[in-house]
Order: sequence, then C-alpha cells, then structure tokens
Amino acid sequence: MADRRHQVLMAGLSKAGLYDLTQEDTAALQELVERLDEPEVRRLAHWLAAAGGQGVSV
Repeated sequence: MADRRHQVLMAGLSKAGLYDLTQEDTAALQELVERLDEPEVRRLAHWLAAAGGQGVSV
C-alpha cells in the first residue's frame, strides 16, 4: 500500500510541475507516505494537481 501512496503523491507533484526532488524532498515524501492513509494522500495529490493547473484527476 505504501508504494501506491508514493505513486499517487509523485503524480500530484508531477502535475504541480515538481520533478527534480532533492534528498530532503524524498525524505519528506517518505514521511508523508508513512503517516497518511490512502484518502488523505489522494486529497493532497488533488491539491497539488489543482495548484499546478492540471485538473483534478489523480
């Protein structure tokens, strides 16, 4: 399940235009994956996609 949450967050970041993650970014992403459940991750990815102007399909 953690892999799926990671994929969802990466998709949201990508839609927001964030592609080149630093080591700190990767650590923060992993922390989110460990702490949030699937619906929370989807909501966060939705916000990121909306902020990037790419719609809301995640």
